[in-house]
Amino acid sequence: MNRFIVEGVKGLIELSESSMEVLRIYSLDSMLEHVPASLSSHIEVVTTKSMARISNLKTPPGLMAIVSIPSCDAQSIIESSKLGDAKASLPFVLVAAGIADPGNLGTMIRTADWFGMRGVLLTAGSTDAWSPKCVQATMGSIFRIPVAEIQPEDEALLQSQQHYALDMSGTRYTDIEWESGLLWIGSESHGISTDASPLQFQSVHIPRQGGAESLNAGIAGAIVCSEIARVWTAK
Repeated sequence: MNRFIVEGVKGLIELSESSMEVLRIYSLDSMLEHVPASLSSHIEVVTTKSMARISNLKTPPGLMAIVSIPSCDAQSIIESSKLGDAKASLPFVLVAAGIADPGNLGTMIRTADWFGMRGVLLTAGSTDAWSPKCVQATMGSIFRIPVAEIQPEDEALLQSQQHYALDMSGTRYTDIEWESGLLWIGSESHGISTDASPLQFQSVHIPRQGGAESLNAGIAGAIVCSEIARVWTAK
């Protein structure tokens, strides 16, 4: 249906500061004062019972917005990574490769926003970035950073880019000569199947000092994004 849901006061405030199209806002009478003035024309007052029925949360916050999913594609995100001041915005794109957990994907979108990356791309098998759980996990970042799914027709464009992939082997992430490109992060359990891919990857390794078997995908991505930001802002 090309629509997604935003719930809560903070979410609506973040939404009101974006350019996204709000279709409808459902509000309890007691929550009307918290609706940003710029969104007031979209309000429909509902009862507590109705809000409980339509909310995705166990404890409904009393505010819900129905929003159009913005139109965006992989090509526009990748091309944007070549433009602008690299110190103000990193010329990198984060790729969520088969990330099935909405909390992890939300964390990755939030991380990309924090470090000023140009966007987030999703491969087949990744969870829906516009699901209520993922949107909530982004803490508003999904209103600011472009997100798109990789399509079969994007293959030629992808092959012309520099690709980095987090792996249990490869070059230590602090020893990489980072060039603008795409940073691929796979799931904690499966990683990325680079052997079967037509793309050429540079494997990036986060050394283990302790005994943990693996790193959460969102955390691993944040560690490497932080290093990329450190390198690029120092140029």
